[in-house]
Amino acid sequence: NKDVIMATKTSKKRVVKNPKKSNADHKKGVWPGIKRDFSKLNQQRRNFLQRRPHRSFRLTKRRDYQRDLKIPGYWLLTSEACRLVWRNKKTFLALIIVMSILTFALASVMSQDTYQQLKDVMNQAESNGFGGIYTTISLFSGVAISYISGSGTAGGNVQQAAGIFLGLLTWLSSVWLTRAILIGKKPKMRDGLYSSGSPIIALIIVIGVFLIQMVPAAVAVIIYSALNASGVLNQTPILMAAGGAAILIVAMSVYWATSTVFAMIIVTLPGMYPFHALRLSGDIVTGRRLRILLRFAWAVVLSVLLWAVVLIPVILLDGALKGWISSIDWLPIVPTTGLILLYVTIIMISVYVYLFYRKVVESDTKKTKN
Repeated sequence: NKDVIMATKTSKKRVVKNPKKSNADHKKGVWPGIKRDFSKLNQQRRNFLQRRPHRSFRLTKRRDYQRDLKIPGYWLLTSEACRLVWRNKKTFLALIIVMSILTFALASVMSQDTYQQLKDVMNQAESNGFGGIYTTISLFSGVAISYISGSGTAGGNVQQAAGIFLGLLTWLSSVWLTRAILIGKKPKMRDGLYSSGSPIIALIIVIGVFLIQMVPAAVAVIIYSALNASGVLNQTPILMAAGGAAILIVAMSVYWATSTVFAMIIVTLPGMYPFHALRLSGDIVTGRRLRILLRFAWAVVLSVLLWAVVLIPVILLDGALKGWISSIDWLPIVPTTGLILLYVTIIMISVYVYLFYRKVVESDTKKTKN
Protein backbone atom coordinates (compact mmCIF):
# COMPACT_ATOMS: atom_id res chain seq x y z
CA ASN A 1 0.00 0.00 0.00
CA LYS A 2 2.84 2.35 0.77
CA ASP A 3 4.33 1.59 -2.62
CA VAL A 4 1.09 2.46 -4.32
CA ILE A 5 0.85 5.71 -2.39
CA MET A 6 4.46 6.60 -3.24
CA ALA A 7 3.93 5.77 -6.90
CA THR A 8 0.85 7.95 -6.96
CA LYS A 9 2.76 10.84 -5.38
CA THR A 10 5.60 10.38 -7.81
CA SER A 11 3.26 10.42 -10.81
CA LYS A 12 1.64 13.58 -9.52
CA LYS A 13 5.03 15.23 -9.15
CA ARG A 14 5.99 14.23 -12.67
CA VAL A 15 2.78 15.70 -14.05
CA VAL A 16 3.50 18.99 -12.35
CA LYS A 17 7.09 19.09 -13.56
CA ASN A 18 6.11 18.43 -17.20
CA PRO A 19 3.73 21.24 -18.28
CA LYS A 20 3.63 20.11 -21.93
CA LYS A 21 2.34 16.72 -20.91
CA SER A 22 -0.19 18.36 -18.63
CA ASN A 23 -1.49 20.49 -21.51
CA ALA A 24 -1.75 17.43 -23.74
CA ASP A 25 -3.71 15.56 -21.08
CA HIS A 26 -5.95 18.62 -20.69
CA LYS A 27 -6.62 18.70 -24.42
CA LYS A 28 -7.41 15.00 -24.38
CA GLY A 29 -9.87 15.64 -21.59
CA VAL A 30 -11.72 18.46 -23.36
CA TRP A 31 -12.87 16.48 -26.38
CA PRO A 32 -14.54 13.67 -24.38
CA GLY A 33 -16.33 16.35 -22.38
CA ILE A 34 -17.66 18.00 -25.54
CA LYS A 35 -18.73 14.61 -26.90
CA ARG A 36 -20.47 13.88 -23.62
CA ASP A 37 -22.34 17.20 -23.76
CA PHE A 38 -23.44 16.59 -27.36
CA SER A 39 -24.50 13.07 -26.43
CA LYS A 40 -26.58 14.44 -23.58
CA LEU A 41 -28.23 17.03 -25.84
CA ASN A 42 -28.91 14.36 -28.45
CA GLN A 43 -30.51 12.15 -25.82
CA GLN A 44 -32.69 15.03 -24.65
CA ARG A 45 -33.72 15.63 -28.27
CA ARG A 46 -34.64 11.96 -28.74
CA ASN A 47 -36.64 11.98 -25.51
CA PHE A 48 -38.46 15.12 -26.63
CA LEU A 49 -39.30 13.61 -30.01
CA GLN A 50 -40.51 10.46 -28.30
CA ARG A 51 -42.79 12.46 -26.01
CA ARG A 52 -44.04 14.77 -28.76
CA PRO A 53 -45.11 12.83 -31.87
CA HIS A 54 -45.87 15.91 -33.97
CA ARG A 55 -43.34 17.07 -36.57
CA SER A 56 -43.30 20.38 -38.39
CA PHE A 57 -44.70 20.24 -41.94
CA ARG A 58 -45.45 16.51 -41.63
CA LEU A 59 -48.78 14.76 -41.33
CA THR A 60 -48.92 12.96 -37.99
CA LYS A 61 -50.59 9.56 -38.05
CA ARG A 62 -53.60 9.19 -35.79
CA ARG A 63 -52.13 6.23 -33.93
CA ASP A 64 -49.17 8.38 -32.89
CA TYR A 65 -51.05 11.28 -31.36
CA GLN A 66 -54.38 9.87 -30.17
CA ARG A 67 -54.52 9.91 -26.36
CA ASP A 68 -57.39 9.08 -24.06
CA LEU A 69 -58.97 11.67 -21.78
CA LYS A 70 -61.15 9.66 -19.42
CA ILE A 71 -62.38 12.33 -17.02
CA PRO A 72 -65.82 13.48 -15.84
CA GLY A 73 -67.99 15.49 -18.20
CA TYR A 74 -68.34 19.24 -18.31
CA TRP A 75 -71.18 19.51 -15.80
CA LEU A 76 -69.80 16.87 -13.43
CA LEU A 77 -66.39 18.50 -13.18
CA THR A 78 -67.95 21.95 -12.75
CA SER A 79 -70.32 20.72 -10.05
CA GLU A 80 -67.42 19.02 -8.26
CA ALA A 81 -65.50 22.31 -8.19
CA CYS A 82 -68.58 24.18 -6.95
CA ARG A 83 -69.21 21.60 -4.22
CA LEU A 84 -65.61 21.81 -3.04
CA VAL A 85 -65.84 25.58 -2.76
CA TRP A 86 -69.26 25.42 -1.09
CA ARG A 87 -68.15 22.85 1.50
CA ASN A 88 -65.26 25.14 2.41
CA LYS A 89 -67.12 28.40 1.87
CA LYS A 90 -65.89 29.97 5.11
CA THR A 91 -62.26 29.53 4.09
CA PHE A 92 -62.71 30.84 0.55
CA LEU A 93 -65.05 33.64 1.66
CA ALA A 94 -62.43 34.79 4.15
CA LEU A 95 -59.87 34.80 1.34
CA ILE A 96 -62.16 36.93 -0.84
CA ILE A 97 -62.80 39.42 1.99
CA VAL A 98 -59.10 39.73 2.90
CA MET A 99 -58.02 40.20 -0.71
CA SER A 100 -60.75 42.77 -1.35
CA ILE A 101 -59.71 44.77 1.72
CA LEU A 102 -56.04 44.59 0.69
CA THR A 103 -56.96 45.73 -2.80
CA PHE A 104 -58.83 48.75 -1.44
CA ALA A 105 -55.91 49.57 0.86
CA LEU A 106 -52.88 48.86 -1.35
CA ALA A 107 -53.96 48.58 -4.96
CA SER A 108 -56.41 50.34 -7.22
CA VAL A 109 -60.02 49.63 -8.10
CA MET A 110 -62.48 51.32 -10.40
CA SER A 111 -63.44 54.56 -8.73
CA GLN A 112 -67.01 55.80 -8.58
CA ASP A 113 -66.02 58.79 -10.73
CA THR A 114 -64.71 56.49 -13.47
CA TYR A 115 -67.88 54.42 -13.34
CA GLN A 116 -70.00 57.57 -13.44
CA GLN A 117 -68.12 58.82 -16.52
CA LEU A 118 -68.72 55.50 -18.23
CA LYS A 119 -72.37 55.66 -17.23
CA ASP A 120 -72.70 59.21 -18.61
CA VAL A 121 -71.28 58.06 -21.95
CA MET A 122 -73.81 55.23 -22.09
CA ASN A 123 -76.65 57.58 -21.15
CA GLN A 124 -75.58 59.96 -23.91
CA ALA A 125 -75.63 57.08 -26.38
CA GLU A 126 -79.10 56.13 -25.13
CA SER A 127 -80.36 59.67 -25.68
CA ASN A 128 -79.10 59.43 -29.27
CA GLY A 129 -81.27 56.42 -29.97
CA PHE A 130 -79.23 53.60 -28.45
CA GLY A 131 -81.57 51.08 -26.76
CA GLY A 132 -81.86 50.80 -22.98
CA ILE A 133 -80.99 47.11 -22.75
CA TYR A 134 -77.99 47.67 -25.02
CA THR A 135 -76.89 50.49 -22.76
CA THR A 136 -76.96 48.18 -19.74
CA ILE A 137 -75.04 45.47 -21.59
CA SER A 138 -72.45 48.00 -22.77
CA LEU A 139 -72.07 49.32 -19.24
CA PHE A 140 -71.64 45.76 -17.96
CA SER A 141 -69.02 45.05 -20.63
CA GLY A 142 -67.12 48.22 -19.79
CA VAL A 143 -66.96 47.39 -16.08
CA ALA A 144 -65.93 43.77 -16.73
CA ILE A 145 -63.22 44.70 -19.24
CA SER A 146 -61.86 47.44 -16.99
CA TYR A 147 -61.41 44.97 -14.12
CA ILE A 148 -59.92 42.22 -16.28
CA SER A 149 -57.50 44.52 -18.09
CA GLY A 150 -56.96 47.02 -15.27
CA SER A 151 -57.43 49.92 -17.70
CA GLY A 152 -60.23 51.65 -15.82
CA THR A 153 -58.80 51.43 -12.32
CA ALA A 154 -57.65 54.45 -10.39
CA GLY A 155 -54.05 54.91 -9.27
CA GLY A 156 -50.64 54.72 -10.90
CA ASN A 157 -48.34 51.93 -11.94
CA VAL A 158 -47.42 51.05 -8.37
CA GLN A 159 -51.06 50.49 -7.42
CA GLN A 160 -51.69 48.44 -10.54
CA ALA A 161 -48.60 46.31 -9.83
CA ALA A 162 -49.91 45.75 -6.29
CA GLY A 163 -53.26 44.66 -7.75
CA ILE A 164 -51.53 42.15 -10.05
CA PHE A 165 -49.53 40.83 -7.10
CA LEU A 166 -52.68 40.34 -5.04
CA GLY A 167 -54.35 38.53 -7.94
CA LEU A 168 -51.41 36.13 -8.27
CA LEU A 169 -51.38 35.59 -4.52
CA THR A 170 -55.10 34.77 -4.65
CA TRP A 171 -54.42 32.16 -7.35
CA LEU A 172 -51.58 30.59 -5.35
CA SER A 173 -53.58 30.61 -2.11
CA SER A 174 -56.65 28.99 -3.66
CA VAL A 175 -54.53 26.28 -5.34
CA TRP A 176 -52.72 25.62 -2.04
CA LEU A 177 -56.00 25.40 -0.13
CA THR A 178 -57.54 23.10 -2.75
CA ARG A 179 -54.55 20.77 -2.64
CA ALA A 180 -54.68 20.65 1.17
CA ILE A 181 -58.43 19.98 1.17
CA LEU A 182 -58.12 17.11 -1.30
CA ILE A 183 -55.54 15.30 0.82
CA GLY A 184 -57.89 15.37 3.80
CA LYS A 185 -56.68 18.39 5.73
CA LYS A 186 -58.80 21.22 7.07
CA PRO A 187 -56.70 24.29 6.32
CA LYS A 188 -57.49 27.79 7.42
CA MET A 189 -57.37 30.77 5.12
CA ARG A 190 -54.27 32.16 6.80
CA ASP A 191 -52.43 28.89 6.20
CA GLY A 192 -52.89 29.25 2.47
CA LEU A 193 -52.09 32.96 2.55
CA TYR A 194 -48.86 32.47 4.51
CA SER A 195 -47.63 29.26 2.90
CA SER A 196 -48.45 29.64 -0.78
CA GLY A 197 -46.39 32.66 -1.80
CA SER A 198 -43.01 30.99 -2.40
CA PRO A 199 -43.52 30.15 -6.11
CA ILE A 200 -44.81 33.60 -7.06
CA ILE A 201 -41.68 34.45 -9.09
CA ALA A 202 -41.96 31.16 -10.97
CA LEU A 203 -45.65 31.90 -11.59
CA ILE A 204 -44.75 35.36 -12.94
CA ILE A 205 -42.33 33.72 -15.39
CA VAL A 206 -45.00 31.27 -16.55
CA ILE A 207 -47.48 34.12 -17.04
CA GLY A 208 -44.79 35.99 -18.97
CA VAL A 209 -44.49 32.99 -21.30
CA PHE A 210 -48.28 33.01 -21.66
CA LEU A 211 -48.23 36.68 -22.65
CA ILE A 212 -45.49 36.00 -25.21
CA GLN A 213 -47.60 33.21 -26.66
CA MET A 214 -50.51 35.63 -27.01
CA VAL A 215 -48.43 38.26 -28.84
CA PRO A 216 -49.41 36.97 -32.33
CA ALA A 217 -53.08 37.27 -31.40
CA ALA A 218 -52.59 40.82 -30.12
CA VAL A 219 -50.69 41.82 -33.27
CA ALA A 220 -53.41 40.31 -35.47
CA VAL A 221 -56.15 42.22 -33.61
CA ILE A 222 -54.19 45.49 -33.79
CA ILE A 223 -53.54 45.12 -37.52
CA TYR A 224 -57.18 44.24 -38.18
CA SER A 225 -58.36 47.26 -36.18
CA ALA A 226 -55.95 49.55 -38.03
CA LEU A 227 -57.09 48.25 -41.41
CA ASN A 228 -60.72 48.67 -40.40
CA ALA A 229 -60.16 52.24 -39.21
CA SER A 230 -58.35 53.17 -42.41
CA GLY A 231 -61.20 51.94 -44.60
CA VAL A 232 -59.24 49.17 -46.30
CA LEU A 233 -61.81 46.58 -45.22
CA ASN A 234 -64.74 48.28 -46.93
CA GLN A 235 -64.66 45.71 -49.72
CA THR A 236 -66.24 42.38 -48.77
CA PRO A 237 -63.50 40.06 -50.15
CA ILE A 238 -60.76 41.95 -48.29
CA LEU A 239 -62.89 42.00 -45.15
CA MET A 240 -63.45 38.25 -45.28
CA ALA A 241 -59.78 37.50 -45.95
CA ALA A 242 -58.53 39.80 -43.17
CA GLY A 243 -61.15 38.55 -40.70
CA GLY A 244 -60.34 34.92 -41.48
CA ALA A 245 -56.61 35.52 -41.09
CA ALA A 246 -57.12 37.35 -37.78
CA ILE A 247 -59.35 34.58 -36.41
CA LEU A 248 -56.84 31.93 -37.50
CA ILE A 249 -53.91 33.68 -35.81
CA VAL A 250 -55.88 34.24 -32.60
CA ALA A 251 -56.95 30.58 -32.58
CA MET A 252 -53.34 29.45 -33.08
CA SER A 253 -52.13 31.61 -30.18
CA VAL A 254 -54.84 30.30 -27.87
CA TYR A 255 -54.13 26.74 -29.02
CA TRP A 256 -50.43 27.26 -28.33
CA ALA A 257 -51.02 28.70 -24.86
CA THR A 258 -53.28 25.86 -23.70
CA SER A 259 -50.50 23.97 -21.95
CA THR A 260 -49.37 27.10 -20.09
CA VAL A 261 -52.59 27.09 -18.05
CA PHE A 262 -51.66 23.68 -16.62
CA ALA A 263 -48.15 25.01 -16.00
CA MET A 264 -49.69 27.62 -13.69
CA ILE A 265 -50.82 24.70 -11.51
CA ILE A 266 -47.69 22.56 -11.84
CA VAL A 267 -45.41 25.46 -10.91
CA THR A 268 -47.01 25.60 -7.45
CA LEU A 269 -45.45 22.23 -6.56
CA PRO A 270 -42.54 22.50 -4.08
CA GLY A 271 -39.18 22.89 -5.79
CA MET A 272 -40.67 23.16 -9.28
CA TYR A 273 -38.93 25.40 -11.81
CA PRO A 274 -41.06 27.36 -14.31
CA PHE A 275 -39.60 25.96 -17.53
CA HIS A 276 -39.71 22.44 -16.16
CA ALA A 277 -43.38 23.04 -15.37
CA LEU A 278 -43.92 24.23 -18.93
CA ARG A 279 -42.27 21.08 -20.28
CA LEU A 280 -44.40 18.82 -18.08
CA SER A 281 -47.60 20.63 -19.00
CA GLY A 282 -46.71 20.35 -22.68
CA ASP A 283 -46.28 16.60 -22.28
CA ILE A 284 -49.66 16.35 -20.55
CA VAL A 285 -51.66 18.14 -23.27
CA THR A 286 -49.92 16.54 -26.25
CA GLY A 287 -52.41 14.64 -28.38
CA ARG A 288 -55.48 16.11 -26.67
CA ARG A 289 -54.86 19.85 -26.70
CA LEU A 290 -58.15 20.70 -28.42
CA ARG A 291 -60.26 18.75 -25.91
CA ILE A 292 -58.45 20.42 -23.03
CA LEU A 293 -58.87 23.81 -24.69
CA LEU A 294 -62.62 23.24 -24.90
CA ARG A 295 -62.70 22.59 -21.15
CA PHE A 296 -60.94 25.89 -20.52
CA ALA A 297 -63.33 27.67 -22.89
CA TRP A 298 -66.20 26.16 -20.89
CA ALA A 299 -64.79 27.70 -17.70
CA VAL A 300 -64.48 31.09 -19.39
CA VAL A 301 -68.08 30.95 -20.65
CA LEU A 302 -69.36 30.10 -17.17
CA SER A 303 -67.34 32.97 -15.69
CA VAL A 304 -68.90 35.41 -18.17
CA LEU A 305 -72.35 34.11 -17.27
CA LEU A 306 -71.58 34.55 -13.57
CA TRP A 307 -70.57 38.16 -14.14
CA ALA A 308 -73.66 38.80 -16.24
CA VAL A 309 -76.07 37.21 -13.76
CA VAL A 310 -74.66 39.15 -10.81
CA LEU A 311 -73.41 42.43 -12.24
CA ILE A 312 -76.27 43.38 -14.59
CA PRO A 313 -78.92 43.33 -11.80
CA VAL A 314 -76.52 45.29 -9.57
CA ILE A 315 -76.11 47.92 -12.30
CA LEU A 316 -79.90 48.23 -12.63
CA LEU A 317 -80.31 48.35 -8.84
CA ASP A 318 -77.58 50.98 -8.53
CA GLY A 319 -79.30 53.17 -11.11
CA ALA A 320 -82.67 52.80 -9.41
CA LEU A 321 -81.39 53.50 -5.89
CA LYS A 322 -79.36 56.54 -6.89
CA GLY A 323 -82.30 57.81 -8.91
CA TRP A 324 -84.44 57.72 -5.78
CA ILE A 325 -81.80 58.82 -3.25
CA SER A 326 -79.35 61.29 -4.76
CA SER A 327 -77.31 61.56 -1.55
CA ILE A 328 -75.75 58.11 -2.12
CA ASP A 329 -74.28 58.92 -5.52
CA TRP A 330 -70.79 58.59 -4.00
CA LEU A 331 -71.42 54.97 -2.92
CA PRO A 332 -69.33 52.61 -5.16
CA ILE A 333 -71.84 49.76 -5.37
CA VAL A 334 -70.94 48.55 -8.86
CA PRO A 335 -67.13 48.90 -8.51
CA THR A 336 -67.19 46.98 -5.21
CA THR A 337 -69.33 44.23 -6.73
CA GLY A 338 -66.95 44.00 -9.68
CA LEU A 339 -63.97 43.65 -7.35
CA ILE A 340 -65.62 40.85 -5.38
CA LEU A 341 -66.60 39.11 -8.61
CA LEU A 342 -63.00 39.34 -9.80
CA TYR A 343 -61.70 37.40 -6.80
CA VAL A 344 -64.58 34.94 -6.94
CA THR A 345 -63.70 34.25 -10.56
CA ILE A 346 -60.00 33.73 -9.78
CA ILE A 347 -60.83 31.26 -7.03
CA MET A 348 -63.41 29.33 -9.04
CA ILE A 349 -61.19 29.05 -12.11
CA SER A 350 -58.16 28.01 -10.05
CA VAL A 351 -60.16 25.28 -8.29
CA TYR A 352 -61.65 24.10 -11.59
CA VAL A 353 -58.28 24.00 -13.37
CA TYR A 354 -56.63 22.23 -10.44
CA LEU A 355 -59.32 19.54 -10.34
CA PHE A 356 -59.13 19.20 -14.12
CA TYR A 357 -55.35 18.78 -13.91
CA ARG A 358 -55.69 16.15 -11.19
CA LYS A 359 -58.22 14.18 -13.24
CA VAL A 360 -55.97 14.19 -16.30
CA VAL A 361 -52.93 13.06 -14.31
CA GLU A 362 -54.91 10.32 -12.52
CA SER A 363 -56.25 9.11 -15.88
CA ASP A 364 -52.71 8.83 -17.26
CA THR A 365 -51.52 7.08 -14.10
CA LYS A 366 -54.27 4.44 -14.29
CA LYS A 367 -53.51 3.87 -17.96
CA THR A 368 -49.79 3.39 -17.21
CA LYS A 369 -50.51 0.88 -14.44
CA ASN A 370 -52.84 -1.10 -16.65
